[in-house]
Amino acid sequence: MPDAPRISDSEWEVMKALWDHEPMTAVEVLARLPHDQWKQKTVNTFLVRLEAKGVITSKRVGRANVYRTFHTEKECRRFEGSQFLSKVFRGQVAPMMLHFIENAELSESDIDKLKKLLDDRGGSNG
Repeated sequence: MPDAPRISDSEWEVMKALWDHEPMTAVEVLARLPHDQWKQKTVNTFLVRLEAKGVITSKRVGRANVYRTFHTEKECRRFEGSQFLSKVFRGQVAPMMLHFIENAELSESDIDKLKKLLDDRGGSNG
């Protein structure tokens, strides 16, 4: 996803609703978002923006547009992660990993998964 568009924090919330329940109309998207923070007009605006950015597509069905994502959540996460790594940690993975390991609440399960991942990535160097 080398030319992926930037997705704002609010657009991410709309995208998460779509990824979890697509295809959906704008009314259905609103129903999946916190009602005290979102209005239908705002959702409609974000859907139009996301479609203009090429992140979602729509198809007219009856009187409503039905929206689908064009990129998977994994693709978008990969792009955003690369941008974050480059911007905040100058492209260096180890300092980023150390930062999150030192500052995040990790369960025993999380720690076991990280150890296994690092062991697997390290090959037979241990």
